[in-house]
Parts: sequence; structure tokens; C-alpha cells
Amino acid sequence: MVEWAAGLAETAEERQQLCNTGIDAFCEMLFVHNFVHGDLHPGNVLVTTTADGSPRLAFLDAGIVVSYSEFDHGMLIDILGHFLNYEGYEGGALMIEQTAAQSDVSDAHGFCTKIGEMVNFARDTPTFFDQVGTSISMICNAACDHRVRVHAGFISIALSVKVVEGIVIQVDPAAVVAPRAKAVVIRESLKRKGRALLGRTARPGEDADAEARREAERQGQHPAPGGR
Repeated sequence: MVEWAAGLAETAEERQQLCNTGIDAFCEMLFVHNFVHGDLHPGNVLVTTTADGSPRLAFLDAGIVVSYSEFDHGMLIDILGHFLNYEGYEGGALMIEQTAAQSDVSDAHGFCTKIGEMVNFARDTPTFFDQVGTSISMICNAACDHRVRVHAGFISIALSVKVVEGIVIQVDPAAVVAPRAKAVVIRESLKRKGRALLGRTARPGEDADAEARREAERQGQHPAPGGR
């Protein structure tokens, strides 16, 4: 991908389009389909062409893959959803909730307050994804101080985002990962909340409106247009 971009002018529109495609594909893999590529470096992102000659991406070497349990994946999405909605205290409370030995936690309120401060830091400077290294350090320090076990998946997701961001910047220095990633995380978090209200589990990538329509049909109701 980087070699392909080297043959284009720095302002070429194709750079931005392909970066957006790559960001969207990565976010879909990670946050929707629970598919974490374990070795996603520039050499494993190949630019191919469609039948009409348009560029497209191919991800190689998917033999090293991580998938989380449905519960863990959902928890990670919900925590990130709180962070991206600037609800740091609530996100901290969820992190404590997923800690196996909650009785070992020291000063839960203090931990949640520190997580809230971290989220405010990310809000008042660049976004969480753009400050992920500093943010992870703040989370780990708070976790050590208050004996909260941070899920390993949270760290790996954050690092994966940073790797992808590095690849994207090499192709298009003006590209940003945060807004596109934020949209996917918040969308999936809202879908999870909707499924919880309906009392069912959806397939990866399943449309929330489709879920609502099926639930209404099972209850013998007639859903409003669009499933709302």
C-alpha cells in the first residue's frame, strides 16, 4: 500500500479514498465482526484493482487472528463507546465490572474519577484514538493504583488502532482515523443496547432496524416504517 501511494502525487484523491476504505475495513473487522488481524503491517496490506481498474485493498497473512468472546467483545465496545461519548466515569465503572476479583478493587470511585480525567484529557486535546498512547498509560497507572484488572483485549485493540493509524499516515499525512472509528464504535454500542432491550443477540454486522422488525413480527405487531 505504501509503495502504491509513492507513485501518486501527495494531493491525489486516490490516496484519501483508499485510506478511508482501509480505515472502514479495519473498523468493520474489529468492532463489527470481532476479527482482529494479529500482524497488520504495511507489507500485509496490498493494493489490487477491480475489473474497471479502480484500486482496492487486500489484507494478507490472516493466519494470526484474535477473536474475543461475545461478552468480552461487547464489553470492549461499550467501554470505548463511553469513552468516545466523553462518559469516562461510566466507562471506568464498566472496567471494574469486568474485573474478576472486584473485592480487591481499592477505591472504585477514585479509579472511575481518574478514568473520567483521562477522557477529559482526550477531549480537551486530540481525540482518544489520536492520544491512545498517553491514554493507555493513564489507564494502566490508575489500574495499578486501584487494583483493577484491565482486559488485555482493550490494550490490543488500542495498539491495533495505532498501527493502522501509522499505515494510513504514511499514505495520506492528512488522514485521520478517529472520526471514522468513532462512528463505528458508537453505532455498534447503540446496536448492543437495542439488542439488550429486545432480549436477543444479533449476528455480526446485523442491521438494528432489521432486528426491530423481526421482533415486532414475533410479537404480532406492525413495525413503523424503517423499523422505528
